[in-house]
Amino acid sequence: MDGLTRVAFVGLGAMGLPMAKNLLAAGVPLTVWNRTAAKAEGLRAAGAAVAATPRDAAAAADVILACLPTQDEVRDVLTRPDGILAGAARGATFVDTSTIDPTASRQLIALCAEHGIEMIEAPLSGGTIGAVAGTLTMMVGGDPAVLERVRPVLAPMAKNIFHIGGPGMGQTLKLCNQIIAGAQTIALGEAYAILHASGVDAKVATDVFAVSSANCVAIQQRVPVPGVQPHGPASNDWAPGFATEWMAKDLFLARQFARSLDIPVAQTATNLQCFEQSMQAGYRKRDQSIFGKLLIDRSDALAATEPRDA
Repeated sequence: MDGLTRVAFVGLGAMGLPMAKNLLAAGVPLTVWNRTAAKAEGLRAAGAAVAATPRDAAAAADVILACLPTQDEVRDVLTRPDGILAGAARGATFVDTSTIDPTASRQLIALCAEHGIEMIEAPLSGGTIGAVAGTLTMMVGGDPAVLERVRPVLAPMAKNIFHIGGPGMGQTLKLCNQIIAGAQTIALGEAYAILHASGVDAKVATDVFAVSSANCVAIQQRVPVPGVQPHGPASNDWAPGFATEWMAKDLFLARQFARSLDIPVAQTATNLQCFEQSMQAGYRKRDQSIFGKLLIDRSDALAATEPRDA
């Protein structure tokens, strides 16, 4: 890491906060800003400077990173009167690690270029566990030369950094990743509800799945039955490695982008409805795997009123 590279981080949520902590741990000169100021203040003792506005954060940095929930918030933090574009020097680099619509990302990259700012997109995979451990995967879209210049800044946060292609390509790959990941979660929810209703031991089933064709990341990390995986969400009050609302947002973006390409995504649309059911049940902030609990609870409620045959 070049000790002269000054970095700003905007957006200290469930992903951004541990990412910023990893930058500080690596000795990166860091300025932070967050809409909820208390989260930013928590990093001051660790050595970060705390900016009053995104403009002030950008003015203090050569590389500005953002990790925000939606494309509307990314656009706002860039273009507001006290935003990043008002403070960043020409030649600075903006790295957006948010997951947003590929078309919107291309527009923002073009907007930054108009202001003399080089922007790349770098959406993430790995959830909060990866953010804390510094083992995230980044899917970068934009100029590869810009990526190589900022790669030392990204390294403390990400174990795997891939250049995917031009603007929008990183976001496209991230949405496709979410299509696959979301399908795994819903499939597990349905499968384990059937196992539960049928009396099959969930731990035995998981051991079998792990060495069978059903094996996947969800089987390894997100079995929706408490006690099967001690470190999994189900055994820890469904603490979000990746919250239901985040997956629903990503699948909504994926469905909309697919529509713009005239590609039918019936399974993704159905999976989105499943995550929306979890949110309607009050599980918006809980891990996405809680959909399995929703099905199991419904099964138990039905069994209580209509006992199954022995």
